[in-house]
Amino acid sequence: MISTEERKIGAVSTLIVTPSGQKDRLLPTVFVYHGWTHRKESELMLAHFLAKAGFRVILPDAKYHGKRHGSQLFSELMFEFWDIVMQSVTEFGELVAVLSNEGLVDPEQIGVTGTSMGGITTDAILTRYSNVKIGVDKIGAPMPVALAKWQVSQLPMAMQTKYQGVIEETLARLTAYDLSLNSDQLAGRPLHFYHGTADTMVPYQFTADFMKQIKDQPSPTTALVTLTTEKNGQHKVSDDAQFKTVALMQQYLQ
Repeated sequence: MISTEERKIGAVSTLIVTPSGQKDRLLPTVFVYHGWTHRKESELMLAHFLAKAGFRVILPDAKYHGKRHGSQLFSELMFEFWDIVMQSVTEFGELVAVLSNEGLVDPEQIGVTGTSMGGITTDAILTRYSNVKIGVDKIGAPMPVALAKWQVSQLPMAMQTKYQGVIEETLARLTAYDLSLNSDQLAGRPLHFYHGTADTMVPYQFTADFMKQIKDQPSPTTALVTLTTEKNGQHKVSDDAQFKTVALMQQYLQ
């Protein structure tokens, strides 16, 4: 059995899932981040698997998502995407601080995983926080600058010109969150990618390019970076990938 608590921490609406009877115990913790247009509840299946394996699981709603979504259409939030990712990274640190002060989370026993936008967030968190022990990125990308440039290239030229200033400012800010530009920040920590080669939403190429980069420039800092490639896989996550996520968290957090 497991227990699920809905809780607002600062501005962040969260679900906290724990093994039954262990709500107030210090447990190894996994943060789980959802994808674009989704909400924290979309990751509950994985959270249940993780809680049954003995973890406390924190599922935050990203800005403008879930209980933080107002009247905006997601089509109107297109240029907010990267700000949402960067804000989630900042809020991760705030959530850890609050839950650590309450004696529920050990900052040195944390794993992070996510799907799509949540996978991108996972990589950015590992870039910015050295205390995270393991990350699992499912159909995300560790190269946000390159991905953002590709996204811009898909826009009409008139829109690219209109928003040129915003685009350039966002790209400059993203460099600090880009794992491919800061791979030494991994410092030997495990990071696993799951991606399908036919993904058109977040193209596989950005994960493949990162893997080639670290293979061509071998270093102890990236020695535990691994990839599961699903041939012809599209923008979705299989049950096998979720089970592998649980197994990796058990391997490195317990």
